[in-house]
Amino acid sequence: MAGSAVFDVRFYIAGKNWPSNPFRFLGKGTLEIETDFVFVRGSSQRSLRMPQREEHKLRKADIINAYASGQDVWFEVVGVKETQTVGFSTLDRETAARIVALLPTRQTEAFVQEHEENEVFHDRIDYWSPSTPVIWGLLAANIGIFALMWLARWKVKAEVVGPLRELFALHPNASAMLHAQQLVDWGSNVGRYTRGGQWWRLVSSMFLHGSVWHVGFNMLALWQVGRLAERIFGSTRFVALYFIAGIAGSLASVLWNPNVNSVGASGAIFGILGGLLAFLSRANTGVPPTVVTELRASLLPFLLFSLWMGFVYPHTDNAAHIGGLIGGWLAGHLLARSIHLPEPKQA
Repeated sequence: MAGSAVFDVRFYIAGKNWPSNPFRFLGKGTLEIETDFVFVRGSSQRSLRMPQREEHKLRKADIINAYASGQDVWFEVVGVKETQTVGFSTLDRETAARIVALLPTRQTEAFVQEHEENEVFHDRIDYWSPSTPVIWGLLAANIGIFALMWLARWKVKAEVVGPLRELFALHPNASAMLHAQQLVDWGSNVGRYTRGGQWWRLVSSMFLHGSVWHVGFNMLALWQVGRLAERIFGSTRFVALYFIAGIAGSLASVLWNPNVNSVGASGAIFGILGGLLAFLSRANTGVPPTVVTELRASLLPFLLFSLWMGFVYPHTDNAAHIGGLIGGWLAGHLLARSIHLPEPKQA
């Protein structure tokens, strides 16, 4: 079409780190920008039905707050009942910048403030914590130990369970008992051992997990909240936060129910959430007000959902979760720092 520009884009339905769209488009699509209209085309996902190709015609007069972040583009469409946000990814940064340049430049005051404060926040954490080495180390330690335990368990099953297959068939819980004993041998938090003098189990149990799902969910949660926490607190303080919260969770677990064979990093993860919320509650930390509001709005639902899941699912060590959360909250206040940039030195 004469006077139009067409771009190949990719749509996403949901995801914290991905741009989403209100049309339920997923996968490849196109964006066509004309003088007065913008056409958004893609495959709409429908429940229990095949995807359907759709086109949405948007008036340029209704488009505000267009911006790009790397290869991703967002803009808002003002409607009669609500304002919708349209987001997608492009082939490269240059394409994203070109699309934004072709869209209307109108920006609301709230949008300008939000993005200015977000830029200030990221400049500050980039200055103090440009990388996150600790979170990578924690992920490697937890996953690596789980892999070693799995290999050791497989070896034991090959050497012991094989010759005693008939005996194990008569006792269906024998395999679970073998697994539980392995956790104890590797350092799980069991009251009679921990309170009997083996206090190191308060720490070792933080790096053990009972199943692939257990380690998978915990590491995903650690990855999601740990990167932000390490950049806000700094690597050294983040290590302290992680271990203080984890030990607090282990203590709460062994004191509340000493008969539980407790393992997992969830106490430390809840503590990271508590530490972040404590940091955001303090004055003059250098986190702009808009960012504080955004982070609270994302952290609190995640925390409440995680607590709810702990009460819904059986065999969940809620004492460790709550103990870690409280320990992390207190540690967050003690370890909080200012992320204001230093004043330039006078010549």
